[in-house]
Amino acid sequence: MDQRPEPLPVHALSEALDAVLALDRPSMLGDSYRLETFETGDSITIGPFAVDTALLPHPRPNAGFRITTRGASLVYTGDAGPDPALITLARDTDLLLAEASYADEVPADVRGALSSAGDAARQAAEAGVKSLILTHLLPGTDRRRALRAARDAYSGPVRLARAGLIVEVGRA
Repeated sequence: MDQRPEPLPVHALSEALDAVLALDRPSMLGDSYRLETFETGDSITIGPFAVDTALLPHPRPNAGFRITTRGASLVYTGDAGPDPALITLARDTDLLLAEASYADEVPADVRGALSSAGDAARQAAEAGVKSLILTHLLPGTDRRRALRAARDAYSGPVRLARAGLIVEVGRA
């Protein structure tokens, strides 16, 4: 007996998945997912998680998330340039998982749309986050230099995301 799995709930900004879904025939995904749209600034509940969202700068629609459960919180930026909305969203969070495409300097053509490790660290410091994990380093970005740049701007614990990394929020 062929039992189909329940559709996967996908939470995304309105129209944010259009470009991704256009990469394949609609019939390929069929009824494998259920799109749950939200607007930036919305607060939603997903299972035991309270999720607050904020619009963050990027050429494509991008929402940052603050996910809270049982008194612990994590903020994730997605691809995003530095912005006061991130500082507000990340205020006193346990863990900031932040895009840091570059170690030091963001090239002029993408400045404001992407962040450096130093940008992420300065925002982490201003928001008073307890720990920082840098993610989305572009290929060729010097990982040691990115860590140094972040540690120069932020006095809390800093790590680099890597495959298989497991972090207990509040103990990063």
